[in-house]
Amino acid sequence: MHSRAEPGRDSLTEELIRSELHRVLASEPFSRSERLSGFLRFVVDETLSGRADTLKEAVLAATLYGKAPDFDGAENPVVRVDARRVRDKLREYYSSAAGGPVVISLPKGSYVPAFAVSADAKPSAHDNPAETAAATVRRTAVMWPGIAVVLGVVVVAAAAYAILPARVPRPEPTAGRIVIAVLPFQNLTGDPGQEYLCDGLTEEMIALLGSTASSSLDVIARTSAMHYKNTTKKADEIARELGVGYLLETSLRRVGDRVRITAQLIDASTQRHVWIEQYERDVGDVIAMQRDVASAIARRTVASLGLMPTGSAPRATLGVTSSPAYEHYLRGRYHWAKDTKGDLLKALDHFQQAIAIAPSYARAYSGLAETYALLGSYDLMPIAESHSLGRQAALRAIELDESLAEAHRSLSAIVADHYWDWMQVERHYAQALALDPADVTTLRFYSFYLAYTGRAEEAIGIAQKASRLDPVSPGVQMNLGVVFYFARQFAEAVQQLQETIELEPDFAFAHSMLGLAFLSQGMPDRALAEVQRAREVAELRPDVISVQGHVLGATGHRREALATIDDLRRLAQGHPPSAFNVASVYVGLRDNDEAIGWLEKAVEARNWEMPMLKASPAFDAIRSDPRFQHIVARVGLRD
Repeated sequence: MHSRAEPGRDSLTEELIRSELHRVLASEPFSRSERLSGFLRFVVDETLSGRADTLKEAVLAATLYGKAPDFDGAENPVVRVDARRVRDKLREYYSSAAGGPVVISLPKGSYVPAFAVSADAKPSAHDNPAETAAATVRRTAVMWPGIAVVLGVVVVAAAAYAILPARVPRPEPTAGRIVIAVLPFQNLTGDPGQEYLCDGLTEEMIALLGSTASSSLDVIARTSAMHYKNTTKKADEIARELGVGYLLETSLRRVGDRVRITAQLIDASTQRHVWIEQYERDVGDVIAMQRDVASAIARRTVASLGLMPTGSAPRATLGVTSSPAYEHYLRGRYHWAKDTKGDLLKALDHFQQAIAIAPSYARAYSGLAETYALLGSYDLMPIAESHSLGRQAALRAIELDESLAEAHRSLSAIVADHYWDWMQVERHYAQALALDPADVTTLRFYSFYLAYTGRAEEAIGIAQKASRLDPVSPGVQMNLGVVFYFARQFAEAVQQLQETIELEPDFAFAHSMLGLAFLSQGMPDRALAEVQRAREVAELRPDVISVQGHVLGATGHRREALATIDDLRRLAQGHPPSAFNVASVYVGLRDNDEAIGWLEKAVEARNWEMPMLKASPAFDAIRSDPRFQHIVARVGLRD
């Protein structure tokens, strides 16, 4: 713990406070929460600017969360809750970190931060004339065209660079883990048809960096990175939103029959280039572009951050030597990520073509497995057929390459959805995480599995890690809210789901889940408002209709709840509606006999939602019924 001393007038300067703020925000407790980082940054900035007297609850609500001027803190405690969370994070930081010369705190009952000198702090940079001189150079250095200022590193890449004195150190990971974002490759070829290649290079870079120094480096996941594709935002703004210390910017340009890739690492705190480099390859050699260039950029990045690679030097392992097969794989992933019916069918075709060219291409089989799984889950194929084909493809991928993490993840998800072999699910999730511990999709899937099987504390930790690595992905952020809901931490679920909706206001199922969380908190009016909003956004989604029916039934609106079952039948277009969705409505209506009858049908149909029965609070009204407990046991999860 840090002891505190009363600051002297000259010992506590604005520069020292801002330096400590930067250190705090880069630490583990704050780097995973842009919302709380923004809160602390704002109150410190306002205080240092002489506006501490304006830090009132209504002002914070309007400025930080966009609330109306008539904001009522008694009804919405969002500011007080976040202030409490900031206090907790500061205590966590100062109890475990080797902090600087200043201690920042947020006194209880106030939104004005306090600053104190740490009695056991190490001498500051001002006690070292050499460091002071280096800091002065950093503050006054000017970037001219063709000149890059680099922290102790000379980089030559088609231009001359001015160099700071050698005593200026490279970035060191002394304040917790380093966090970096790989921004999407800019397509400067003039050919929109090359977007798939740019996205593929981005994904390869993220995967390589994540596996290269995973013990010291957090790499923001693909979904959040792609949020900034073609953005006009400046580097410092992106870094603040993502909570990162470094940005890797890259571009792809066509030069005759060659492709030129430019990469540059930017220190977000100074907006200076750490290094910049260019690479050229033949336009048709996609394999070399991915394997050699991505590996070279990863090695350069890790070395310049002062990190030690985990294991051998990073090198892309694409699993195929055929450029046409690899191009089909990249195109397949490009369409798969778009997640629409038409794109999923295109993805299926590209993965199949990749396999036809290279029958031993494991990653193409893994992509095929994930595509089949989505087609079944979206009712675009009969789920028994889609999951059978998906399981075969995942098993084939693992047979070809046991080290392919995504194949183990795909198999676990498919088996959990349809086959309910829980030992196999656990085994392959464990293998996937051992092979790639920072893969956000695996973390998200695994945390949800842990949540619905009743392992709440484990689930929260895994979901929070995914949230930190993918901070602007609405799906990942909603997943954390769902995990909190299954863990029966309803206040945390509400707050997380509200944050998700701030990211994506029209995220229908986030509104649905928020409605369920409000219902569990005993707030029927707010629950009804959220499920109604979800229905307005996604009128034809069966899961949204089912949740609305459940909430309507649970709040005494029987006629309206029964009408949602009619809606589900109409949407099924002559086929039986999802038995699980109908059962959920009857659970809300407290009609146990009908609910049990439909759940029996859902077991027979192996509806993918059935494993959620074990832990979902939505089924608490029927949980004590022995027939319900028997159904849970048939899924293989004893309640």
